[in-house]
Amino acid sequence: MQNFQNQFDPVGSRSPVNSSGAMDEDSVDLFAFFRMFWAGKWMVFGTILFCLTLGYFFALQQTPLYRATATVIFDLQRQSIADLGEAVTGATLSNATTDLQNQIEVLRSTALIERVIEKQNLARNPEFNPSTAEPDVSMFDWFTLPPEIDVFFKSIGLIQADPPPVDSVLQARRDRLAMINHVRDGLTLSPVRGASVIHISFRSPNPRTAADLANAIADQYIVDQLEGKLEATRSATQWLSDRVLELQDKVTDAEAAVADAESQLAQEAGQTLEITQAQLVELNGALGTAKARELQLDIQVARLRQALAEGTDVGAIPEFRDVALIEALREEESNQLSQQTTLLNSVGQNHPSARRLAGQIAETRRMIREEVTRVVEAYEVQLNVARDQVTVLAAQVRELEELALEQSASEIGLRNLERQAQASRLLYENFLGRLQETSQQETLQTADARVISQAEVPSFPTTSGKVVILGIGGLLGLLFGVGLVFLFDRMNQTLRTPDAVEDHTGLRVVATVPLIPNTGGKRQKVVDYFREKPASSLAEAIRGLRTSILFSNFDNPPSVVMFTSSTPREGKSTSAVLLALTSQQMGRSTIIVDCDLRLPAVSTLIEFDKDKPGLLAAMEGEVPLEEAVSVDPDSGLHVLQVRPNEARQGQNAADILASKKFQNFVESLRKRYDFVVLDTPPTLVVSDARIVSPFVDGVLFAIKWDETPRGAANEAVKQLRSMDAPIVGAVFTMVDESKAAKYSYDGYGYGYYGGQYKDYYVE
Repeated sequence: MQNFQNQFDPVGSRSPVNSSGAMDEDSVDLFAFFRMFWAGKWMVFGTILFCLTLGYFFALQQTPLYRATATVIFDLQRQSIADLGEAVTGATLSNATTDLQNQIEVLRSTALIERVIEKQNLARNPEFNPSTAEPDVSMFDWFTLPPEIDVFFKSIGLIQADPPPVDSVLQARRDRLAMINHVRDGLTLSPVRGASVIHISFRSPNPRTAADLANAIADQYIVDQLEGKLEATRSATQWLSDRVLELQDKVTDAEAAVADAESQLAQEAGQTLEITQAQLVELNGALGTAKARELQLDIQVARLRQALAEGTDVGAIPEFRDVALIEALREEESNQLSQQTTLLNSVGQNHPSARRLAGQIAETRRMIREEVTRVVEAYEVQLNVARDQVTVLAAQVRELEELALEQSASEIGLRNLERQAQASRLLYENFLGRLQETSQQETLQTADARVISQAEVPSFPTTSGKVVILGIGGLLGLLFGVGLVFLFDRMNQTLRTPDAVEDHTGLRVVATVPLIPNTGGKRQKVVDYFREKPASSLAEAIRGLRTSILFSNFDNPPSVVMFTSSTPREGKSTSAVLLALTSQQMGRSTIIVDCDLRLPAVSTLIEFDKDKPGLLAAMEGEVPLEEAVSVDPDSGLHVLQVRPNEARQGQNAADILASKKFQNFVESLRKRYDFVVLDTPPTLVVSDARIVSPFVDGVLFAIKWDETPRGAANEAVKQLRSMDAPIVGAVFTMVDESKAAKYSYDGYGYGYYGGQYKDYYVE
């Protein structure tokens, strides 16, 4: 039988997910990862505390640092260079003097720090320029080797050779760069959330140096801002002057183009566009009326011609009936026919009077045909006149449409020219006003920022260095504790995750059946809960199991499935009963057969008449199947149970299940029912499950979550596979969702999400 496991991709698969948005097999759900480690939180906390203690003693050995802070506030309402930026770009840009993030970059800029170095004369401060510090004297400096020995030791590498001399200019650049980096490393800029304020802090072993540099950076920033604004104002003034001259020429050209277009339009157009459009509407209405008249006459002429061709009675056509002459001739014809009838009753057809009267009738009919023909011709004339009228009106409409299009095009061109001229005029006036404002700002420049708090000399060292050391110690403790928890978790020998099931047994988890609280481990209460709560997470899990079975082989879904497990009390029988009930609720005729002849369990879950014969009686043909089957009154599920002491009549249970009669009995159930569920004993306890497995379409292997040993499950699966059992997959039973979520490493396809989204279930 075909192996369904190779065809089915169950819920617990670790297959990579495509690029539509899910995680692949190498990604980790950090939320589930940390929840798993919550179980070992005390171990993690202990390692963190130990590493923090070591870090604290190490921090005590560090040199104390002092931090001084100056505070600068920015006036967001003032507009100076921002207005110039709007004039330059024609749009509102981000203000370079009030955007706090931009100001932070300015405060950290190399140009500003160089000005601070020069102002504070840091080149002579050993803290910032190590080349000015006195060299450290070691015990080896008291000894001087002879030149020959010194050269020999340097040649063999015992003494470091003297570095090549460095160019003074290059050395000055290096020292300058080192001082800039040292100042930048000690500088901390902290914007205040929700306010236009930046704290400028500097950290140094010398408290006076920390305060002086914090204040110097703030002062130099104000100076740099004033100089930058003045330079920007001058540049903008020059640019605006050039731009105003260009716009003035554009305005002159645009207004001249409008005047020329208006003059040309007045000469070419004989009437206005509004008059042309009114005439076009009137002609369109007349054209529609003429077309309707033409269509009506065309239909009348066709109908009259058809009547003449078919010889229709003239009196049946309204157009002929309304003509007085035709009506008179028809009346005369009627009288002549009456006379002919009377005359023929007394004389023969060859009588002179009869022949004369017949000639009169023929003449009258000829006159009627001639008059009818003239009526049709009159309608044809009217039709031709209507067609000519439609042609003339259509030609007039086309002429007016062409005239309207020409006038519209001319009007559109004029409007475009007027809009261009208006836009150029507005832009010119705007730039002219900006130029006047900018010219005034050159003499009225003030900084958009001010120092609201000078840095004071700190009295106590900062703890930032200790905090960093303690933070590193805490992080190392966290990593070490997490590693221990992970190690202990890997040493667990039970099965907790679908990945573990697949790794140790090769089976994929097709469903996870949650643990129902407040049942006391009693199976009957679980079945009652399933019946009473059809929208619960338990019911949804069983329906998911049913779907997995149906789609395990799409072309030929299994109709006979078998439940087994490695050891007793793993939820095998309860899951089998719930699956059978779900299949019956689906509308498929279903029967569950208790194949545990030693310790039948289905009878404890579904009530049945104990006087009924059991499985063996039906299999041996002693009674018809209908008499042995019990019907669940609530769901209509058919149950074939083992009658008490039925299997203990001198026959071994394994021999009974291995017999040809049992195999034929299973085949008869397959033909009679849509779905057959066989509940068999545990695989490692007795051989019954291995014997029955070749007779079924699929085997479901029950694994109790966090209790079934890995070795037991692996050995049971090996025994089933030795019989070529068609194993569909594993079913996790009695899953404690609140605990199981901690062990869901990948967070994908595990089925524990049901425990996190209770709103979808009615528990």
